[in-house]
Amino acid sequence: MITQIQSSASWTDTLKARKNHLTALLKIVDIKTGKTTMVQTLTVNLIKAEMSHVESQLKGRQ
Repeated sequence: MITQIQSSASWTDTLKARKNHLTALLKIVDIKTGKTTMVQTLTVNLIKAEMSHVESQLKGRQ
């Protein structure tokens, strides 16, 4: 199967959409109040790490 190479503009748009999606997920699992489980803590840490990775990719594209 032959796949098309994405242009840098569309890849940047994809990264921005991914960041927006991760931000929305972070709002859903927000653990500022109440008791937290280990799974919630790990999920929030993972989302934040992924957002950091996406932001570094976006900075590299500028």
